[in-house]
Amino acid sequence: MITAITSIIIFSLVILIHEMGHFLAARKADIDVSEFSVGMGPVLFKKKGKRETTYFIKALPIGGYIKMEGEDEDSFSEKSFNAKSPFKRFMVIFMGPVMNFALAIGLFFIIVLAYGIGGTEVEFVAEDSQEYASGLRPGDQILAINDRRVRYWEDLTNEITQHEQNYTMTVNRDGETIHLSMTQNYRYIVGISPIEVDGEFTTQMANVNFQFPADLAGIRVGDTIKKINGSPMTSWDQIRDTIGQSNGKTLLFEVDREGAILEIEVQPDRQISLGFYTALDKSIWTAITGSVHRTIFYVRLMFQLIFMMISGQVGSEAIAGPVGIISMVGEAARIGWYPLLNLAAFISINLGFFNLLPIPALDGSRLIFIAIEGIRGKRIPPEKEGYIHFVGFMLLMGLMFFVLYQDIIRLLSRG
Repeated sequence: MITAITSIIIFSLVILIHEMGHFLAARKADIDVSEFSVGMGPVLFKKKGKRETTYFIKALPIGGYIKMEGEDEDSFSEKSFNAKSPFKRFMVIFMGPVMNFALAIGLFFIIVLAYGIGGTEVEFVAEDSQEYASGLRPGDQILAINDRRVRYWEDLTNEITQHEQNYTMTVNRDGETIHLSMTQNYRYIVGISPIEVDGEFTTQMANVNFQFPADLAGIRVGDTIKKINGSPMTSWDQIRDTIGQSNGKTLLFEVDREGAILEIEVQPDRQISLGFYTALDKSIWTAITGSVHRTIFYVRLMFQLIFMMISGQVGSEAIAGPVGIISMVGEAARIGWYPLLNLAAFISINLGFFNLLPIPALDGSRLIFIAIEGIRGKRIPPEKEGYIHFVGFMLLMGLMFFVLYQDIIRLLSRG
């Protein structure tokens, strides 16, 4: 129930903000808007407001729309979308994604102000780590990784994980710039975290990371780990150490799931591990700059994901649809406010970014048509543009059903 309610709130908020961007820009351009809908499908609530706009709340929080006069029909009345200049029409379409990015910045601002954001000043270095052996010390201000400047923890970790073995770290120590030659640390993980009771970690699972080895093998939230490779596990430290010392070899987990003992084989993944962490900053200025930076950081990651998909480095399993997102929302809600707000911001960025892609029927394609019109001084015939958007819409529906099918298969395999 908590997962369902939280998912509806997040989806509705993200969609509402997106459509509000279109709506406010249309009002500013003096365009008549007959309908404003949050959600799709059966109508749960409707009300007629000012300027003849009917507001809808519908049952399925997987989309939304505003209906402007002249947007999808050949109408050129004074207050129609078609009658406005290319610039005004461009801004009406563009403001939807812009509002999604603005929502993400606002959510990140709250996160950074409440929880802080990791900077680049080293607070702790483990003495048995590769970083300590290479000369990194508490108090060092990390300036760059392989000559690429870093400003926040996300920058730092993203740059470090780009290198399989060695990299150069530039730090400022007491006003002196020092170049350190680093060797990567590695650890083995399966993607689980335990329930905490009275400040103590238990052997029962609070979270199983989506698409990590434990999740793919069948370990679920709520499972209690009894044994690994036949050895009893009585503490989280034992579980963590056993996984860490596996050297990537398959581990046999015995778990208690609602009284039934299950045997599950899990093969740990090797992951780059950092032997240090940096200090947190909670200042107002950092909240402002950090929220903008984090939004830009996630947009960059999305560009990287598209490139990796085009080049074949990742497959369609990297894409999650509504069912997969609802599952992630549920897991985030169980962990706490920080991951939930962070996920909501990420979903908002996703919607804004996806809508700006030059795919027919999406905002990005409409912007391209308007830009072409502005350049050539002549509009593309509405019937041709409408046909292209229709074909794009059908392809998007096909993609949506494919992603939904994948989500359901994943869900059934996890059950």
